[in-house]
Amino acid sequence: MAFRTLCLEQIPGLEKVSLPGVNPGELQEVNLYTDVSPVVEGVFKTSEAAFYSAAPGADGKPVLKPVGKATLGKSERQLFIFAPVKAADGKPAYGITVFDDDTKTFPMGHIRAINLAPVPIRFQLSGELTPQIAPTKFAQFPHSKKVNDYNMYPVLVQFLSGNGEWVNGQSVSWRALENRREIVITSVDLRTKQPTVNMFADFPPWMEKPASASGN
Repeated sequence: MAFRTLCLEQIPGLEKVSLPGVNPGELQEVNLYTDVSPVVEGVFKTSEAAFYSAAPGADGKPVLKPVGKATLGKSERQLFIFAPVKAADGKPAYGITVFDDDTKTFPMGHIRAINLAPVPIRFQLSGELTPQIAPTKFAQFPHSKKVNDYNMYPVLVQFLSGNGEWVNGQSVSWRALENRREIVITSVDLRTKQPTVNMFADFPPWMEKPASASGN
């Protein structure tokens, strides 16, 4: 299966994880990046993707410790989003969210808004409200058609507070482009308890045209 990763924040010492290989005893290392990674080919023998840290045991053989797991989607291409979770003895260090990564389920020119915050969020695109997105859920929508001469438009991200009021989390401008996708992830920082919004421009590498042969 082809997959990519996106690590919102690396945990020191866990900048890479391992997958069981095709054959018994084999391990495949997977680097975690704080942006969308290159495509990786891996084998998942069940409907669950489990990632591990590997350290040499007393006999020299690697000892595997689970660092995160999630249920696979339906596509032959997957995106795994890694996010640190609150430390707890015996619990995996990363929470992993999985999304189908093909352009049929996530078309070019669209935004995939993923809410990892513990409260609902919503967007204002050129003043027009999107439906609210519940915690752990996501929504997809095209860019606003109300753009300026540079294809830019204003965006306001809002979080629902405990008293039922919408609180502004970020006010920015986005650029509407039909030849790439945008991944927007909302969350709350574990240390500061402040809402965060991260946006990642994504042009799927398998959509790139191969370079022309020299002389053509």
